[in-house]
Amino acid sequence: MKEEIDVSELYVGESIRANDIFATFGDTAPAFQLAATAETLNKANKSNNSFLENFSKAAESLENSEKTSAFGLIIRIQIKENQIEMKDGISNSDLEAVVEKKIGDFLNMISGVMHEYTRDKIEIVVGKKAVATGLTFEKIERFLSKAVLEEFPFVEAADVFITTDLKNVAEGIEIAREIYKARDERALSLRDEDVKQFYGCKICQNGVPAHVCVITPDRPSVCGTINWFEAGASCLANPDGPIFEIEKGERIDENGGEYSGVNEAVKIGSGGENERVLLYSILEKPHTTGAVFDIIAFYIPEVNGIGLVDRNTKTPTVNWMTFQEMSDFTGYGTQISGFSGVGKTYLFSDKFLQKEGGWENVVWMAKSLKDEMLLKIKSMPENELTAKWKKLEKRISEIPTEADVSNIKELENYSND
Repeated sequence: MKEEIDVSELYVGESIRANDIFATFGDTAPAFQLAATAETLNKANKSNNSFLENFSKAAESLENSEKTSAFGLIIRIQIKENQIEMKDGISNSDLEAVVEKKIGDFLNMISGVMHEYTRDKIEIVVGKKAVATGLTFEKIERFLSKAVLEEFPFVEAADVFITTDLKNVAEGIEIAREIYKARDERALSLRDEDVKQFYGCKICQNGVPAHVCVITPDRPSVCGTINWFEAGASCLANPDGPIFEIEKGERIDENGGEYSGVNEAVKIGSGGENERVLLYSILEKPHTTGAVFDIIAFYIPEVNGIGLVDRNTKTPTVNWMTFQEMSDFTGYGTQISGFSGVGKTYLFSDKFLQKEGGWENVVWMAKSLKDEMLLKIKSMPENELTAKWKKLEKRISEIPTEADVSNIKELENYSND
């Protein structure tokens, strides 16, 4: 069947110039994307209203705007029963994030549409030519539904809902965050020592050929959207897909997180460009960074410490570079000592950059990231990990941000006080 809109993998990476922009969604305006079953959506919906009934009605047509607009996209999937034989504690709910991770890839295949980032931090740009040739939200919804069904044999139905109504986006984003939170909390229940294998991901290799993302219980994907359970579900559902099993092999460096099986997988997957990787280090053979990441960890040699900055921070860090400036050389699949993109869930891992001292050696972080982490820790459930979160909360509270110091000299003086 002929597509209603112009779609091709050749459009992935397409750039839309400022003069050609018809509308921008997300970025500074609230926006999110989510794939979930009806059961998961209902469980996360605290108000118990059928919010999807009116979710799409405000997005019947694309409207030209110089301001960024709110945006919400939900794909409600139905998974075929007994389609996949699950193992290792992996369940059908883990398949939701697998579908969700592909939303950006699908949207980038549409001529005149540019999509970046994940979860509730997305940005979508639509070009004037695409709208002039008939692009509508309704056509995008139909295309995404078809693309999901073709890509994932385990999906029986895929209903797509798009809205630009601020009230609907606000309601939907809270539900989405409940689902993201549940995924992350489940991921935190497992350690690298508890499993026999890790997983590798090549989803970003369309734009970053040398990047192989290694996904372990203690180190989720660099983009922060695929944990060990979800990677395992994807591998089971699509053995020939971009996510594959990695045998751990011999543990070469316990503190740095170097494994012979990981090295072999990275060497093959990167075409020989990268031969070793230490999963818990930022200085020695650090994990490479793909096309999508929200946080950069960077080494500050003047104080022998680690800094953390998120993409929400537009001002320069203490090393005088912005997130964007660092991302220009960090996110190309090359190992750069002292710089690495990391996923948010990795920040809560016991093995977070432990080769260089982990959180005890974080000496600066962006205020928006600090505030977000402290808020998330406060929302953690009371359980056997409570003492751990309290300790982490105390440590993060002590770390200066741009509100305290703005350059290396001030940081040196702050550290000496």
